[in-house]
This record gives sequence, C-alpha cells and structure tokens, in this order.
Amino acid sequence: MSYAPLLRSVSVALVALALAALSAPPRAADAVKIVGAGASFPAPIYSRWFRDYYLAHRDVKIDYQAIGSGGGVANFINGNLDFAGSDVPMSPEQIAQVEGGVVQIPVTAGAVVIAYDLPGVDALKLSREAVSGIFLGEIDHWNDPIIAAANPGVEMPDLPIFVVTRGDASGTTFVTTRHLGAISDDFMKTIGIHMSPVWPKKLQERGALLRGQGNGGVAAYIKAIPGAIGYIQYAYAHLTSMQAAVLQNRKGEYVPANGETFRSAVESFRADMDLTAIADPKGDASYPILSLSWLILRKDYPDEKAAVIRDVARYVLTEGQKVADLLGYIPLNETAASKLLAKVDQVQ
Repeated sequence: MSYAPLLRSVSVALVALALAALSAPPRAADAVKIVGAGASFPAPIYSRWFRDYYLAHRDVKIDYQAIGSGGGVANFINGNLDFAGSDVPMSPEQIAQVEGGVVQIPVTAGAVVIAYDLPGVDALKLSREAVSGIFLGEIDHWNDPIIAAANPGVEMPDLPIFVVTRGDASGTTFVTTRHLGAISDDFMKTIGIHMSPVWPKKLQERGALLRGQGNGGVAAYIKAIPGAIGYIQYAYAHLTSMQAAVLQNRKGEYVPANGETFRSAVESFRADMDLTAIADPKGDASYPILSLSWLILRKDYPDEKAAVIRDVARYVLTEGQKVADLLGYIPLNETAASKLLAKVDQVQ
C-alpha cells in the first residue's frame, strides 16, 4: 500500500509552520551572506538563533538548509558551505579533507523521542525490549504481549506497526541506533550504529518500513498514518503537539520526554565526564536518548566572513542559549559555554 498521497497532503515542514511567526523581514541587499546546511535535529533552534541575530545585525544574512548531517558534512568538505550542522562530529579522516582545518563546537543538546500515532492510546509506555523489537521488525502489531505488559489497563489496538525511519544520512538516526545498540545486543549485531543503516528485511517484506526526509518528513508520515511510529528530535514533537512514548531507562524506570528528565540525563553523564554514557544515560529520572549537536566551522575564512562567523558563534553560545528551553532543547551551562568560547578564537 502506498502512502505517498497521504504524505503529499501533510506538509513536511511541520516545524516551519510552528516557527512561521519568527520569519525575518527582507534583508539588506549588501548583507554578508553565510551559508550552512546539515542536520535537521537543530534546525528549529538554528532558525530562531539566526533570525534573532539578523534582527540585531541587518547586514548579515545566514541561510541554513536542513538536509541531514551526512549531506551537510559532505557539502562542507566539498567547499560548498561556510558551516555545517551535524549530530555526529567529523572524523579525523573527514577533517583531513578540509584545507586549513576545522573547528567543531557542540552548541546545543537535545533528545530524540519515539513518536507515534495510535488511535485510542494517549499515553504509551515502551520497554527497552519493546523499542528494540519494533525497530528489529520482531514486534509487528500494537497488541503484542510485550507492549501490552508495560501498559496494563490499556486496550491496545490490533493494528499493524509501521516503522518510519530517515531516508537520508542522518545524525538523528545515528543517535537512535547508538541507543538501540546500547540496549540490545541483537540490534548491535544485526544493524549496528549508522547514519544510514540497513533496516531488517522483514520490515520491508511486510510493507511496514517508511522513509522520510529530515525530521520533518518522518514527523509527517507519523501524523498521517494510524499505527505509525518513528524517531524524531524532541522539538519536532513538542512544537506540533505530537504524542511521544514514555520510555524505560537504564534504571528500569519509565520516564516521559520533558525538560526535567533531559537535564537529569545530561547531569548524569556530565558528572562522570564520560560522553560515551550519552548513549544510555544513568540516573533514576534520566531520559534515555540524548544527543549533542555540533556547529562545524572552518579555521580559515575570507576577512569579511571571519569576524562575522566568530560573532555568530559567540552569540549562539551565550544569548542564544536562553531560548533553548522554549524550543525543546537543553541549554549548555555557563561553565561549558565559557570553555567552548575559547574554541571560537581558533576561527581566523
């Protein structure tokens, strides 16, 4: 069954609609133009940051296109962009391809939620076994006993599960598979951690695998198809009132996606200074799927751009952090931001 007509009837720019009121007035013709692209994960907060920066600096035009982390990094390496956004930092091999070097700065943190559209079920709990089983294609109906066990008293519908994933090379996919690999040995062995994983054939064989472009495309499919489930950055669910599952964390507790559980998770891995723990944070109240998002800059720019890019990066790390909570992101604390400001000076 094809859902293309349904998708066409639902805007893939869900978050763009939510942010329409933030649109800036026409920019000056002689503006310094800064071009970026990459992850859709930080796109809502980037839109707000660059709009607010423009309102204070009418001679600066910053364009950012959410094409996925993989596409952003590839275009950055090829020299087509002034900066890239990625939920995965560039590897040493990738950095070596950029003449003059690279400056990578984590500018925000956020959560990935498991969003769903399930008629009659307003509050859904998913165990770790259920989440991994759904994405492995082993759990194919919503009334499966493994899902029902975590939702006593809830009449789960006898509906097939449609799994929505990203169709582009995606940092959000990397973050999600990193978590699924941490909680399921079977997932790690059969799929692993990837920006563009090969999903199980059993999903494709029963027509249950759908692919969206960007977080917005995945969100559109989920909203259009009863019984659909997929992973999206929290802001895309938060700003459009989508349903998100309550997930079982490392301690076995079921936690909702909200600012309190996100901060608990951030503090848990910050306390150990172990960023590998972000794949499955410790803590009784910690939300289990988190990510950092990176602003990727060149070390060398033409004179007219270097000063502007440094100023934009400083704004993002200071004033820009004040709107993070509003848009569904986790603000950097002052200690982290002050250390990262020193990296901005590497841009020349």
